[in-house]
Amino acid sequence: MPLCAARLFFNMPGVKDAMNKRCLSVMVSLCFALLGLASGSASAHSAAYFSYALNSVSASPGETVKLNVKAFKTEETAAGFRLNVQYDEDRLDYIGTETAGAVKSGTLRTNNHSGLVSGVYVCNTECEDAPRLSGTVVSFAFAVEPDADAGDTALTVSADQVCNYDGDPLDASSADEKLNLNIQPKASSDASLTALAPSAGTLKPDFSPSLYRYTLKVGSEVDAVDFQLSAKDGGRARVSRTALNRAGKETKITVTVTSEDQLRTAQYMVFVQRAAAAKEKDTVSAAAGTVEHKSSAVPRNREHAPAGTTSASALQNEEEPESKSARSSRAEGSLQEGQGAGLQPAAQTQQDSAGRTLVLTGDRMPSFFSGMMAAAFCIMVGMAVSFWLPAHRRR
Repeated sequence: MPLCAARLFFNMPGVKDAMNKRCLSVMVSLCFALLGLASGSASAHSAAYFSYALNSVSASPGETVKLNVKAFKTEETAAGFRLNVQYDEDRLDYIGTETAGAVKSGTLRTNNHSGLVSGVYVCNTECEDAPRLSGTVVSFAFAVEPDADAGDTALTVSADQVCNYDGDPLDASSADEKLNLNIQPKASSDASLTALAPSAGTLKPDFSPSLYRYTLKVGSEVDAVDFQLSAKDGGRARVSRTALNRAGKETKITVTVTSEDQLRTAQYMVFVQRAAAAKEKDTVSAAAGTVEHKSSAVPRNREHAPAGTTSASALQNEEEPESKSARSSRAEGSLQEGQGAGLQPAAQTQQDSAGRTLVLTGDRMPSFFSGMMAAAFCIMVGMAVSFWLPAHRRR
């Protein structure tokens, strides 16, 4: 209160002109002595003018906590006061002070030294009166040291030198009030799982926090897989999906882990292989058996033949078992019957060097020959037209 009252006193009209240098020191000493007596008398019967509270009763290393100062509505408004906050420098770091409400920026001056923050407020003396204070007017911000020990730490706050606009002391000084802040252990930056158990099947390989890729085989009747998860040191885990693709298909499931301090993430991937349905298995097995049966019926000499060709011996083996002499006799008999009926021979039989019977078709025009004839005719017609048109135009 001496600081506030002295300033208001020397700003009164006519005071500076009435004083000379000789009596200035005497007047100042007398003023401080009188105000000191008044301050001691007022503190004995002080009434609460401010209340104090922390925005959070607990904080972790690196987090910020604020000590908020609220003013009560009273008939007489405080034009000046001083706030003191004591704290543990080993655990807390003073960041700064914020003003709010009627306490405008620049009207509060702070000083921080050896674990003690002092803030002195003096309203704007250019106004006719002091602004009415209510609600939160000042906030002291502190940061928890990164290596602060876990446990409780105290912030002690008090208010004194409360005066009105005329410099008169107000019965509003407060005794020390202690606020406890619980410092939590430092948040972990480990983003890993301690447990990963599927509701069906068995992980391959076995789960380990340092392995991030797994395979899981389940039956065709399983259409969804849930997981029992546990993250390390208070971290959080989230599963991308639980529903599986249709039977016979693979499903990728991703488990994302976030560390307690939310600074790191890790992903575990599970590839779920769902077995094919029973009907699909039977169909595939039957198709495989048919292909195998057909392939086993192919003669050996065809297996070694070039692609797109068929050997004569292969054709001979595919025919019904019949002796070469029987086939030759049957072909010659058919030829004689045709000649006896007055018909031209429709086929002739010959034998190659290997003794195999070949049937030669006679008086039958190949189908591709007709196409060749038609193409040649079209070319000739085109050439005739190309020669005829120029000659016709010259006429």
